[in-house]
Amino acid sequence: MRYRIKWQDIALTVALLFFGLVGTRFAARLQGAAESLDVLAYLLIAIAAAGLVFRSVRPLWTFGLTVLAIAVYLAQGYPFGPILMTGVAAMYAVALYASFEMAAVCAVVYALAILPWWNDSVTSWITWSAGWILLPVAAGVLMKLRRRSAVDAREHAVVSERLRLAQEVHDVVGHGLSVIAMQAGVALYVLDKDPAKARASLEAIRDTSREALDGLRSELDTLRGSAPLRPTISLDDIPALASRMREAGLEVSVEVDAVELPDNYQMAVYRIVQESLTNVLRHSSPGVTASVRVYSVRDQVIVEVADTGTPAAFVEGHGITGMRSRAEALNGTLEVGVSHGFKVTARIPLPS
Repeated sequence: MRYRIKWQDIALTVALLFFGLVGTRFAARLQGAAESLDVLAYLLIAIAAAGLVFRSVRPLWTFGLTVLAIAVYLAQGYPFGPILMTGVAAMYAVALYASFEMAAVCAVVYALAILPWWNDSVTSWITWSAGWILLPVAAGVLMKLRRRSAVDAREHAVVSERLRLAQEVHDVVGHGLSVIAMQAGVALYVLDKDPAKARASLEAIRDTSREALDGLRSELDTLRGSAPLRPTISLDDIPALASRMREAGLEVSVEVDAVELPDNYQMAVYRIVQESLTNVLRHSSPGVTASVRVYSVRDQVIVEVADTGTPAAFVEGHGITGMRSRAEALNGTLEVGVSHGFKVTARIPLPS
């Protein structure tokens, strides 16, 4: 596996190197008991800073090189100073890029590496360790958790979008194929007896195929990021949907009240109606009729699709699951019943 050093790591290394080489001289002046700085002191400062170049690709290398340079620096009696900032950066890197357990181990190792050269009380050493070791570790862990949360959120969004696209494709293609299959059967049945009726069925197949292809093209445009700003489907398209169903042999009555809804609400209502009628077309016996009602009651829009078929037990498939998901995405509910034929009822709260 190839590792690429980030330019941010190089910039941090240069900044801490400059800060260490320049600031250590001032620290030495404030600590008169410290030995004079020499070439070895500046070399150790440079080594401690250089380890940060690998902090995002090899955090343990960074920790080992930086802490070793700091320990040798303090063992030589050089003054406490900017070199300790490289230790802060190294601990942050371990917490951010390594495991939680490894970060804890490195924190203990770093604190113990400083202890032999600590000239103050143990209480002061504990306080120093908490501020210069535990705080950067805590900051690194929090940043890791934040990044992980952001990644999980992005992955969830991607999965949700894929499921939405799959549902759209299921509705568009499933409805189209059901109508096409029904119309093809009608055309074959009347081909010799009633050429005009056969022609009408073939025209319906053409129109339904075109609509299904347009729907798939719209979803592909969404996937490419070039979808239109407004959806092409609204409540006004429900009568045309019912007309296609009648041409396929399913008598449908429609009652749609004038309800002001956002575009995404209109799309959800249309898809629920479409999938419900498609299920009736697929599974009902000849002579069964269906009715569609869309109206508002107080703060809800109600969608009812019922048929006059004989009640029978059923198993929820992808269609009903998809309709329920559409309703729940808008904080609504969807119920199905078979007391007097098959009935789908969706209740969706109106947007405030």
